[in-house]
Amino acid sequence: MDSWTLALIVVVGLLLFLTLISSVLELVRGDTTKTAGGRSAAGAQDEEAPAQRKVVAVIGGGLSGLVCCKRFLDEGFEVVAFERSDQLGGVWVWRPGSDGKTYASLRANVHKERLQLEYFPMPKSWARYPSHWQLAEYLAAFAKHFDLPRLYRMSTEVTSCRHDDDGWTVSYRCAGAGEEAEERSVRVDAVAMCVGQACEPFAPTYPGQETFRGRIMHTVEYRGQAEFQGKRVLVVGAGAASGTDIAQDLSFGAKQVFLSVRRGIILLPRFLGGKPNAEWFERTFWNYVPLSWLFRLVTMCVSMMNTETFGTGSAEKHGIKGPSVMDTVRTRLDECKLSDWTCTDCCNLTQRVAMGAIRMKGAIERFEETGVRFQDGSFEEVDAVIWATGFKRDCTGLGCNVGRQGEETKKLRLWRSVWHPSLPNFACCLQTHPYGSHWAVADAEVRWIASVFAGRVALPDAKRREKEAAEVAEHQSQDTVLDTVEVARVAKNMGMPRPGYFRLLGLLVVKPRRTLRFLRQLKTSRRFSVDECAEPFSDTCLYETAL
Repeated sequence: MDSWTLALIVVVGLLLFLTLISSVLELVRGDTTKTAGGRSAAGAQDEEAPAQRKVVAVIGGGLSGLVCCKRFLDEGFEVVAFERSDQLGGVWVWRPGSDGKTYASLRANVHKERLQLEYFPMPKSWARYPSHWQLAEYLAAFAKHFDLPRLYRMSTEVTSCRHDDDGWTVSYRCAGAGEEAEERSVRVDAVAMCVGQACEPFAPTYPGQETFRGRIMHTVEYRGQAEFQGKRVLVVGAGAASGTDIAQDLSFGAKQVFLSVRRGIILLPRFLGGKPNAEWFERTFWNYVPLSWLFRLVTMCVSMMNTETFGTGSAEKHGIKGPSVMDTVRTRLDECKLSDWTCTDCCNLTQRVAMGAIRMKGAIERFEETGVRFQDGSFEEVDAVIWATGFKRDCTGLGCNVGRQGEETKKLRLWRSVWHPSLPNFACCLQTHPYGSHWAVADAEVRWIASVFAGRVALPDAKRREKEAAEVAEHQSQDTVLDTVEVARVAKNMGMPRPGYFRLLGLLVVKPRRTLRFLRQLKTSRRFSVDECAEPFSDTCLYETAL
């Protein structure tokens, strides 16, 4: 027997031994859990009277607010909810004028299987990327199915959340009635702020901007291209999707569209190789494949080069600059850093640029009366400028003071983008800026919030939270994170980190069906542990769609 064969036998034997040890540990862990559960149940029977139900205030009626209400009801909490508008659904509800944030052609930039709540599937008849009309219908159906509208005080704005030693006082009034309106209040044990991270638009300033005679607006004000037909429009910034979306939408009616970007961008088509871009390597199994990011990178690059340009040639050829090779090398191919350069292409930006409907421009130097001068010295006359520059990260746009009496503030730097840095039982949902499924991240954060409010999960002390919260960046782009990474981080914060290699081997021996189901689910699944995968989720839609 040669040395290589002997070494192979030793390695295999060691792996088998470690697998055996892991299997025994999993069996012991399972027995311990059952025993602890039995003691907990027995202790509950000895209690003289049930504890008083905790009252939780939910502020916001969009996705995160609705999911909060559902999970809080599951925990047995009493829920009091508030919504400023007259309809549940948040940003996905079409509202003309300044009340809305949705443009007519908007479609999700994440495929529906990654968007949907696992216990409430979307209709199979829908396309892979639903429209905002469909998503608004889905959220309305979700609210109706779980009887959530009864919890909400509609057309109501919250003016303050004040904390004292006995809990929180939430003050509110009729939305749009002004400061003279009668203000009421309700006492609650905890507050969940669910207004999302798209609160206050970020708009840069340039020299000469005040002299510009055209229109300047942010993407949140854009509703469609009708009012820009026959005009020359400059879109500033590509954004995660909105900049390229709106530039292409405008290009079918405007006289000329310009797209200004300061640095290279990576265009990611919604479909790669015939399937949604995020569907490649999105199963949990790939977390355990060494260098899986390399397979993912190669697959995406080959697909984009060969099948996604529709004969137009490379994007670089038409002025759509990508990051330099050295910039890419400096990231060490870190997925989070690369995602910050990536924007999802709603159709085919390269083709619209190749046809001349959109012209690429570099960074802005200054504004002039009739147009914009760029840093390369060129000048373009424009009738309107649209900022696709994202949103600020603080909570200024909430319009709600938060804190102790006399110490209230509208600005919050949150711990882990969720928790108040010093006060107990106050959480914000979806203040992070994930690249991918915001819905999956919101659902994961709500699960964490509900567990903390219920007392099953503890948070670090206030000093640590304040220190770490102070380091949060002001603009959302500085804290971009992949949805898969954020969901895994939430699971770890809840004490349910992803199993390591050897523990996974032990689980495959002890609980093969559950473990295989765990490995086949999406990385963004909110079933954080193998034990939660006892049964598969149903893919049957629970309502009839009209769309």
